[in-house]
Amino acid sequence: MTRLIALAGFTLLMAGAAPAQALPTCEFQGIPLFGEVSVVESDPDVRVEVVASGADLRVQWVNRHADDCGEWRRVGLGADFTIQIVPTGGDIRIQEVSGNPGLN
Repeated sequence: MTRLIALAGFTLLMAGAAPAQALPTCEFQGIPLFGEVSVVESDPDVRVEVVASGADLRVQWVNRHADDCGEWRRVGLGADFTIQIVPTGGDIRIQEVSGNPGLN
């Protein structure tokens, strides 16, 4: 019986580890999730949590024009949107990849 209770608790815990938000399209609250991105410490457009698996979006950092879903080019000024990297509780979860960016 104790094992059954522990298993039920573990199952509930894992259910809470699901992605922060399923993204049906490559945008968050009207912000397209590609283009020039500035990483900020406060007041971001999108709070992101970097994860190894279970991401909403696969992100590839590029040094060229970023015009496909999940392609982000880091800039200081003139960004299309800003992000803040947070340890938990992000608006979306991203996985940094070296190829094949986009929705999961």
